[in-house]
Amino acid sequence: MFMNPTTVVWFAFEPPVKYPYAFTNINNYRWFIKNSNRFERGLLDCGVGIFWHQTEYPKRFLSMYKAVAKNLTQIFGERLWITIPDYCDDYKHVPNNVEKTLRNIKDFISINDVNWLPVVQSRYLDIFSYFESLEKTKEIIGDDYPRVAIGTVFKTRNIRFIVECCKATRNVFRKSWIHAFGLTLHALPKVKKFINSFDSSAYTFPRQRGHSCKNMRERIQYFNEFLQRVNKIIEVEK
Repeated sequence: MFMNPTTVVWFAFEPPVKYPYAFTNINNYRWFIKNSNRFERGLLDCGVGIFWHQTEYPKRFLSMYKAVAKNLTQIFGERLWITIPDYCDDYKHVPNNVEKTLRNIKDFISINDVNWLPVVQSRYLDIFSYFESLEKTKEIIGDDYPRVAIGTVFKTRNIRFIVECCKATRNVFRKSWIHAFGLTLHALPKVKKFINSFDSSAYTFPRQRGHSCKNMRERIQYFNEFLQRVNKIIEVEK
């Protein structure tokens, strides 16, 4: 059963030090195997950005993704959550992105013994589309599915839209772990009471530094600085 956490957890992209929550995308799924003793909970992303110039995943990719999901689950069991491939409408306009995402949820959720993470999508910055998508996702997985993700807040900095999406998701999935993909830290203070986790690779190229990390020393330094920022936000008025 879902219990409202005292803090929100950050899934870090391939953390350079031992850290409980880690994520990577399908392009480097072997990272989990190579670093199995350095994380407690892993999240495999489908890497939608890989196909940003397309409006459909190749069939070969979807078949490969299912096979990798099964193999990794055999290795890690409950430690690993695997994103169901979704279709976002922010990289580029994707016709029927919501319908395509729902289609994949129906398909992938039928595969047993994998800790699937369904993703709720909408038309770009269309809150009414998101509300409708939430209800249709609930019809497929039920309102007590263990985990669900918000896929519409990844590239936007529209705080009002982000808050509405997070709040609506919690109202529908009251017992579920809710993950927000690519959440900006500017929104975290306003949504931390609605979600359980978010992911970010932003620590690798902090704006205040003006450049991405160039070596492992900088990667570790930037990671620790970002983690301090996250902890400061989630500890204030938690």
